[in-house]
Amino acid sequence: MTNTNNNQFFDILVAKEYEARQGDGYEKRTAWNRVGRAWPSKSGGSLSFELYMFPGQRYVMQIEQKPRDGAST
Repeated sequence: MTNTNNNQFFDILVAKEYEARQGDGYEKRTAWNRVGRAWPSKSGGSLSFELYMFPGQRYVMQIEQKPRDGAST
């Protein structure tokens, strides 16, 4: 989580597994790539996230938590 000017956000990472030659064999490795960031709303009822899918393009989405049917409060 990164804290910049009191705005907290979380990096969104994806993992890609691959094999690299190691001596006479291969070794499994994982590369982690940052593909965006996410941040909670001030009320805490939703989460917005921004994805960097292609250079020069950004996608911003928001997920809102809805109460479950039949859930006790």
